Amino acid sequence: MTQVEESARRRAPVVQMANRMAGIFVAIVLTAAALTWGIKYQLNSASALDDAIALLIVTCPCALALATPLAITVSVGRAAGRGMLIKGGDALELLATPATLVLDKTGTITEGTTALSTWIGPEWVQPLVLALEEGSSHPLADGFRRAFAHLAADAAARTVTDARHVAGGGLEGDVDGHHVRIGSPRFVLSGLGDDATSRMDATIREGLAGMERTLTPVYIAVDGVVVAAAGLGDRVRDDAQASLDALRAAGWRTIMLSGDSPDVVRAVGASLGFASSDAIGAASPEDKLAFVERLKTSGRVVMVGDGVNDAAAIAAAHVGIGVHGGAEACLSTADIYLTRPGLSALVELTEGARNTMGVIRRNIGFSIGYNIIGAAMAVVGILNPLIAAVLMPTSSLTVVLGSWYGKSFSRASLRSVS
Repeated sequence: MTQVEESARRRAPVVQMANRMAGIFVAIVLTAAALTWGIKYQLNSASALDDAIALLIVTCPCALALATPLAITVSVGRAAGRGMLIKGGDALELLATPATLVLDKTGTITEGTTALSTWIGPEWVQPLVLALEEGSSHPLADGFRRAFAHLAADAAARTVTDARHVAGGGLEGDVDGHHVRIGSPRFVLSGLGDDATSRMDATIREGLAGMERTLTPVYIAVDGVVVAAAGLGDRVRDDAQASLDALRAAGWRTIMLSGDSPDVVRAVGASLGFASSDAIGAASPEDKLAFVERLKTSGRVVMVGDGVNDAAAIAAAHVGIGVHGGAEACLSTADIYLTRPGLSALVELTEGARNTMGVIRRNIGFSIGYNIIGAAMAVVGILNPLIAAVLMPTSSLTVVLGSWYGKSFSRASLRSVS
């Protein structure tokens, strides 16, 4: 409830525009009332003052002022009920029209539940890996923990010191006096010298060459030598293909930006219909931030992610969206948080935003049309102050009902994605 109340206080540009329109409208109405009285008084009309007062009453800008913020408040509340927590109406307005949508892979497009598919190397390395990975929240660490669960007692007996997590790279630390480095090939090899690849065991090189392209390669180095490698896979979400197709059909350009191996990202991207140039791998947190900043120079950018690696890019995007299961740093910078797993909620969010803008346009159109007709009737003398006083709240009531019954995030208005 607190989040919904805070959301209502963040004003969208369309709300600010409506407020400016209301101010201009008041000035026009005051001028019209003065002219009505002046002209009719010169014509010795007995109703000059009544007509001017009726004009002021019937054109009260309450409906115009309510048209936009009320529709947004109703939409934000309904979205929250459907698992989409929106921090402000400004994000809704930006999502109403298609733009560039940048999505992280692990945990966003995929389930983030990683399984160890391939292990290349001696078994004595496995307890060292498990001991160092125990303190990590990364999905790849979960894959190692599940695969090596039978070694939990052995790993717990190991002494881990100076453990350090490198965002977008991996882990390193000392385990029983051995320096262990685990992570992406670039991260592991970067600290081992130029001849690290040539010193790699031939069995590991052959195993890596035969590894499936859809698996994420992880290198394990002990005391400066790559002694093992692993291939971990992450299952694509069931609703990913249908959701991405729906977003593209609506006009969104979709880009996948991941810290995983470029080969893995391209393979997953190809299976989901991403252009090869729009499936980008080996992106560090800094790379993601720079990529979003570059895209912003040519249009609106929406960033969707779940990890610490995505936090800076999410904060930099015009709209940042954190997905279910995301890290706290990611969610704190996001404008919107999707509490339901999967990408179907993202489709509902964009459709709901578009519907909300439709309700706003309808409300504004009605309030302006009502005021023009009411003003014309007052000027020609059809309305007296009493009738005008009865009609004035009717316009506001109509806007309230239009916002409440408008199809923004109502279940019937949103397409299901399966």
